[in-house]
Amino acid sequence: MLWYNKGETLLKEIKEKNLPENMLAFWYIGQMGMVIKWKRKIIYLDPVLSDLVDQDENSRRHYEIPYEPTNTQVDYIFCTHDHRDHMNQKTILGMLKANPKALIVIPAPLKNILLSWGIKEEQILPLHQNESISLDKQIRVTGIETAHDTYRYDEHNHSFTLGYVFNFAGLKLFHSGDTMLTNELLESLQSYSPIHTLMLPINGSDIIRDSKNIIGNMNAKDAVLLTSQLDAKLTIPLHYDMVYGNEENPLIFADYMERIAPNKRYHIMRLGEMFLIG
Repeated sequence: MLWYNKGETLLKEIKEKNLPENMLAFWYIGQMGMVIKWKRKIIYLDPVLSDLVDQDENSRRHYEIPYEPTNTQVDYIFCTHDHRDHMNQKTILGMLKANPKALIVIPAPLKNILLSWGIKEEQILPLHQNESISLDKQIRVTGIETAHDTYRYDEHNHSFTLGYVFNFAGLKLFHSGDTMLTNELLESLQSYSPIHTLMLPINGSDIIRDSKNIIGNMNAKDAVLLTSQLDAKLTIPLHYDMVYGNEENPLIFADYMERIAPNKRYHIMRLGEMFLIG
């Protein structure tokens, strides 16, 4: 895998990108990792800016990180659940070191994990399913419970895993994190229709990964079926390229899109590529 853009060039593009009032930009940084810029606000979703190693200390990444977490500029970090390819300790601590005023949004049951890492309580925004928060006057975010690979709740019935519906002054975007396709997810998203952009995993699962306790997600066909049932303009397939043994060919997703949802747009992103919507 090769980076379309990385390093200081990518960081400069994120920092200096000026956007019209009605547009936002996002960049793909691998796995489910995305960077969103709305006006001057920079949001990271499930960033993994460190190595991922197995029990023998061998790297599981197909490609290098684009830049060090301590070189980032960020206002908000969102993590969908506590797996290290989504809530990565080294990445988050490095980003917060460089951005001491940044806030991190996580499913509420994960708060104590972040506290155990030494993160200040005032930097943590724990979110419950079906709860919304405002990041500023024009950005509202709602947590949607997800099944990875089943629905899991703490003793207070708070979901351990969340996807996030972002509403940027009427422009809506959904980042699912890891999840299976369920009727509950479909119904939840239909209630937020229309959603301009869907960001969904496509890596699926199989008997080999099951035997290694690699928890699966919806597959490419599931992602397309979900897209076909929603009023969405664009779908971005994710979670298919970073980790050895947990890959998928995104062209399978493209083939299903052409056959099942030919009236819908999609885009397969290059690593470090910028995409504009509005």
